[in-house]
This record gives sequence, C-alpha cells and structure tokens, in this order.
Amino acid sequence: MATKAKTKRTYVWPKGHWNWPIKVTHKHGLRHGQFCFVGGQVDLDPKGKTLHPNDLHAQIDAVMGHIQTVLGQLGADLDDVCKIVMFYVNNGEVNERDALMRVRGHFKSAVPPAMMPVPLPTLAYPGMRVEIEVIAMRGENGERLPRTPSNPKGHWDWPFSHGVRCGEMIWVAGQMPLDAAGKVLTPGKPAEQAEANIENVRKVLAGFGATLDDVCRLNTFYVGHGTAEDWARAARVRGNAFKWPGPGGTGVPVPRLFPDGLTLRQEACAMLGIDGTHLPRQSVRPPEHWDWPIPVNFQQGVKCGNIIFVGGQIAATGVGEPVHGGDMAKQTRVCMQLIRDVLASYGAKLDDIVKVNTFYKGGASYDQLHKNLSIRSASFKDPGPTTTGIPLEALGMEDIEIEVEAYAIVD
Repeated sequence: MATKAKTKRTYVWPKGHWNWPIKVTHKHGLRHGQFCFVGGQVDLDPKGKTLHPNDLHAQIDAVMGHIQTVLGQLGADLDDVCKIVMFYVNNGEVNERDALMRVRGHFKSAVPPAMMPVPLPTLAYPGMRVEIEVIAMRGENGERLPRTPSNPKGHWDWPFSHGVRCGEMIWVAGQMPLDAAGKVLTPGKPAEQAEANIENVRKVLAGFGATLDDVCRLNTFYVGHGTAEDWARAARVRGNAFKWPGPGGTGVPVPRLFPDGLTLRQEACAMLGIDGTHLPRQSVRPPEHWDWPIPVNFQQGVKCGNIIFVGGQIAATGVGEPVHGGDMAKQTRVCMQLIRDVLASYGAKLDDIVKVNTFYKGGASYDQLHKNLSIRSASFKDPGPTTTGIPLEALGMEDIEIEVEAYAIVD
C-alpha cells in the first residue's frame, strides 16, 4: 500500500529581519501545505531595539512591511491573509477605528481578512505599541485560493470581514455585543453580553452554512482583573453555548475594551467540509489534566482533519487550583508539559506545532518575556514554530503567571 509523502515545511527568517535580544528556536514564518503562519511581528531592529518608539501608526506600517516580507518568502502575500490579530497599546487615548483603518490600508483584496483587535496597557518592550500576527492560505502550486466573506445583515460597520472562509477553514473576526449602529448592548453586563455575542458568532457562521458545532477554537478577551470570579461571570454562558464536547478555548482578561461598556470580544476558528458536511472531530481531556473551576464544555484539545487546536494551558489542578503560584519559570514548564500531553493523545509531538501563543503576567520588561520565552523556545528543535508573546496585568485566575495555546498540523 502506497504511503502518502510527508508534507514539506518551510521556515523563514528573512535576512536583516528584527530579532529578539536572546537566542530562540522560533522562526518568523512557517509554511505547511497551504497554511502560512507569521508570528507576532513588531517594530524592532536586528538587535532587539524598539524603533519608532510610542508611534502607533509608524509601527503599524513597519510591522505590515515585516509581514509582507515574511509572507513573500513563504510564497504568499497580504492578499492571502485570512486572519489577523492586532495587539496594541490603548489606555483610552487611541481611536481604535483609526488604528484599524491604518492596518486596512495595507490590504487590497476585495475580501479583507477577519480581524481581532486587542487593546492592552502595554506590550513586551519599552516604546512598543503594536504586535500583529497573521494566518494566510496559498495553494501548494502557488495558485491564489478563493475566499468568501460573511457579513451578516444587522452587523455593525467594520473595515474588515466579520468572517472569512477559505477551503475548509472558517475564521470569525472579533465579535462584540453591538447593534447595527455600533451601540453597546446591555453595557457592563458580562452574562447578557456573552449571550448576545455567541449569537453574533452564530450569525457569521450561518453565512457559510456552518453552526456552533463546527467551531474548533474560541478565544475570548474579557474585562477582568485576574480573579476566578471575573472569569466565571460569563464563562458558563460561553462554555455551555456549545454541545459537549465543545471547542478548545482560551480566556484572557484585559483591563478595558472599546467602546466603553463592552465587557468581551470573541474570535473563533471553525472547519466545514467543502460540500457543507460537518467534519468529524476528536476532542480530548487527558487524565490528570488541569480543569476549569466550574463545569464548562470546553476541551483541552480538538483535532479536525490534520489540524490540532490546543486550548490555553495553565498550571493548575483538576479542580482549577493554581500550582507553583508566582513562579513563572515553573508554570511555563508545566504548560509545555500539558501541551505535550494533549498532543500525545493524538500521537503528535511538540515539533508538530506550527504556532504557539503565550499570555504572561508582566509589562514592558525584557525580564518577564525572556523568563518564559527561553523555556518555551528550548522545548522545540531548531527550526521551531512561530510565536507571539503578550504581557498582561493579570491572567484568568489568582496566582496564574502564564497561559500557552497552540496550533499543530500532522500528516
């Protein structure tokens, strides 16, 4: 019986590209088949010094140039981008729409990507104002792949697509509990807003003939200050909006969202057969794994096709109690072992990972990032996956220092 050839992976680090001040195995770009992943791009020089300090728009332009360079070496370009996440500094002084339009100006396609903007008090290095990551798709023979948008009637005006489909992949942009005019619904009420937002996600999916049952990953950024109580206010609503077994999930607190009164934003990734059929999924919660403090239908890992979605991993017990409280190094090692355990459930390993995202407690400090980056990076053989590292004032529960999520692709 013939054996299918292993899909070739391409890793890129463009000559003269920006660099971290410490040695890492991570690469700026990675391609596996049709998928092109670009890790969080920032405006640094090759020695790790911030350029255009505190100038958001200048940094956006520089970062988009970096993304274009990386995609070019992967055989793609900006018009192949399906999903974009923008982490940017905004304490209330930035008009978010202006920043979005600045990014939008770099895309010429009639179908712009799905965008998730995440406002934060600070980013990893002093003077840094934006970090942007993207996922693009390009045919393995170099052909442009068709993409379709979903912009439901009654959704608010948005300079990007509310949803984008390419092949079996569906990306739902950052959804918010807003009406058609952009007015916040039930301001300041997390549970009610969570219900409204899940309905918005459902509407975007319906534009592709998909349902909530097709969601593989749901990421939530909610207004919170690092307590389990903050997390639980809407977690039960969003977690139980899905039938068991639900998608993988990551929930991250931020101090504020825009417009005022907003308590959460959510993005999703779903998969649907080209012919509209529901694709089979394998969901796992490995034995002795950590679990949430209240029952929810989220899973630790979801595999659909050859893609494995690993939900955000934290150093906790089976009843959601943190371990190694306050020790980021130890918690980072625990998180990487938990990811290893999830992947092992599918016969996969850490080196199958194509993208890893990390949210850690810290501010604009080299020390806090490098403390976990060196451990995470050492978990992979060189060349390693793409990465994005984001500092937060707090994580989802008391004494949690870091949360790590991942995408892996297996043959």
